Amino acid sequence: MVFALWAAVFVFSLVSLLNLVLVVGVIRRLRDHTQRLDSLYERTGNPGPGLEAGEVAGEFEATTSEGETLSAAALGERTLIGFFSPSCAPCKELAPKFAELAAGRDGVIAVIAGFPEEMGDMQELLSPVAKIVSGDPDGGPLAKAFKVEAFPRVFLVDETRTVLAAGHTLDALDGVLTPARG
Repeated sequence: MVFALWAAVFVFSLVSLLNLVLVVGVIRRLRDHTQRLDSLYERTGNPGPGLEAGEVAGEFEATTSEGETLSAAALGERTLIGFFSPSCAPCKELAPKFAELAAGRDGVIAVIAGFPEEMGDMQELLSPVAKIVSGDPDGGPLAKAFKVEAFPRVFLVDETRTVLAAGHTLDALDGVLTPARG
């Protein structure tokens, strides 16, 4: 009986040791893949996920959900622009914060990239505080003008289309965005 107990402990120990070795191997492999993916993303010469502060957006013309034509010439002194996709989890997190920041401001544009049947909740959330531009799944003409390749993305631009601040979160606007008029 004691022999069987010792054999069971020995087998259990071997299986546990094998499990530990495999877990360490998987963790190393995941770290390697993470580093490879990071290096692909940060590759020099690779275009970033959008314009950065100081760059100038291209010309654009788009139609809002209200049927209003929106062009680059219509940008105000400080226009807040947000790019969202209804199928993007970070976009769903950022959209309510963007709506809160946009409340009480003039010159706010929200671009919702996706198929019309997906846009309902996001459009409902953002339409009271922003002009909504429904883009193709790639974001449409505004996304091309601002070179947006990844969602979410927020910009603060001036009337000359010069980007004052840009980022994937609202933290990028800290210190640049003036308080809303109450």
